[in-house]
Amino acid sequence: MGMGIESARARQGRFTILTPGALVELEEGGMLNVRQRIGAERDLISCQVPPHLAPWRISRRTPFRCKLNGNGLELTIQGDSVLIFAPQQNLRLAFEGHFQPHYAQETRGNRLLLDPVGGCGFFGIPPRPTEIDRADTPSWSLKCHLARWDELWVSICPPRPLNQERLCQSISHEGGLEDSYPSGDIIRSAAKHCQIFALHSGWEKDAPDWAEDPPGGGYPHPKPWETDAHVPANPKEFTRVRDHVHQLGMKFVPYLSPYYSNAPDVFTEMERVLDEYKADGLYFDGWIGVRDDFRAGYRLMRRARAILGDRLLYLHSSTEPFGNCKVYLPFVYAYADFVLSGEAGRYGLGLEEFLRYSVGQHQISNSVGVWCHYGSWSDEPGYHNVVPKREHVEMALRNNVRFWRQTQAWSKSTRELARFDRQYYGGLLRALRHGSR
Repeated sequence: MGMGIESARARQGRFTILTPGALVELEEGGMLNVRQRIGAERDLISCQVPPHLAPWRISRRTPFRCKLNGNGLELTIQGDSVLIFAPQQNLRLAFEGHFQPHYAQETRGNRLLLDPVGGCGFFGIPPRPTEIDRADTPSWSLKCHLARWDELWVSICPPRPLNQERLCQSISHEGGLEDSYPSGDIIRSAAKHCQIFALHSGWEKDAPDWAEDPPGGGYPHPKPWETDAHVPANPKEFTRVRDHVHQLGMKFVPYLSPYYSNAPDVFTEMERVLDEYKADGLYFDGWIGVRDDFRAGYRLMRRARAILGDRLLYLHSSTEPFGNCKVYLPFVYAYADFVLSGEAGRYGLGLEEFLRYSVGQHQISNSVGVWCHYGSWSDEPGYHNVVPKREHVEMALRNNVRFWRQTQAWSKSTRELARFDRQYYGGLLRALRHGSR
């Protein structure tokens, strides 16, 4: 995704590390300064590192990581603009902010601080309380207290440039248990507006009897999303759908969820599905579930990205990893081309705020944020699988949020679907033209 260490220099006790998204400088006196580089060139945060940690040295340099070691603290700067503080002793750190957050949310000490052009996040392993003063001013401060072998991950947003090609693409999200293999009419209708055709779970054979749900789940059979081998339930129909999608010029992206799958080696399964079934990418319905130590999921996403290469990663992540939509990991989302979110509701956020800073990823991760519309447009619980209303289309477009097109479900309301197509795709074309000037 174009994220790596661009340069790392040490001169007269001063260290300068450059990534696509951040300029990190550690001065001889221990002052750490971080600048945002994408979308806005500005001072973002600073931290006076305790003087007793000096002297510092570069202990390791790879194309993706640069490690600085002091006397009791290892500081890793990554190509995805993450700074990892790993103390070998109990340590207090205080960060000074140099921008005014419009969005400041906290979950178990993890914080996301954003404004319209970027921002940062603080994520602890294990989670520990953090204190923030003057959170709504340009001179806020955040204090944290770390123990030996803790890690504090500081994310600088956005970590990568926006992919203009992905921004212009639309997804038709189809299939499922009730109609696993969409008809030719559905595929042709989707192709009028969409460049990507995502096939939901249901194309696979059912999971074996022994397949277990993730913790907290209680799914009855059939549950093909939990299979150990992603094999078409109907090979002839699977081939028909894929070939028709390709004939009409769309990318074919089938379901394969690393969170639900019971494959013993999910990475080998990803490679097999991509190669054997000529898929143009994968749809991940979840990636890690709810857990405070997100490192395994982060490694999963990086390895999946390496397997996919330039192929598409369409990720659904509504509450991962912290159990709500208010605080998430922008540096994880940056490895996806599209991030679908909003299925589980808004968790008290206003709709405009929710769309701009939870669903919309513009100048946050710079993946393309897609609204999982049926779960969060209403304050009422449950799913409401209806064509998006006019005001919701307008609100999404002004917040750089995209819609999926659920051709199968929305075709039941032909007039509303026609209205959506005119309004949304017409508005999207105007927005893209305006953005290109």
